[in-house]
Amino acid sequence: MPLVRCKMDNKAVKKTLTLPKWLNDLAEKKKINFSRVLQQALKEQLGIKEREI
Repeated sequence: MPLVRCKMDNKAVKKTLTLPKWLNDLAEKKKINFSRVLQQALKEQLGIKEREI
């Protein structure tokens, strides 16, 4: 894959999600990075290894 296309495919996109307030409050208190956790969970669900894409 050409380098330019590879960079475009890895461009970040904004997503909106809904979760219970208690879960949000607890995660924020623990300073959890929502974006990182969501990316890791999606990769796990899709069976994608970290450097596969």
